[in-house]
Amino acid sequence: MSYDDQIARISKLENGYTVCVVDEEQRKKNNDPKNKGWEDPWKEYAFSTAEEVMNFLKDRLDKLEPPPDADTEFASAFAKDAASDD
Repeated sequence: MSYDDQIARISKLENGYTVCVVDEEQRKKNNDPKNKGWEDPWKEYAFSTAEEVMNFLKDRLDKLEPPPDADTEFASAFAKDAASDD
């Protein structure tokens, strides 16, 4: 499993939890060939209880999209590189 295949990361802290999920809007911006910059699509959220984590994940899991397949990723990278040569 690669870093890009992950859809959520949960870390246990002394006083709660952190949950990292991909911001789909930022991922789309990063894949846009016209976008000149790149921003990390992973966003981190803090929670005090496991119940809060579970409620957050229930709301987010259906909204998360699978990572692009290799052909789509290649085509996106190629289009972005071709656009920068203008």
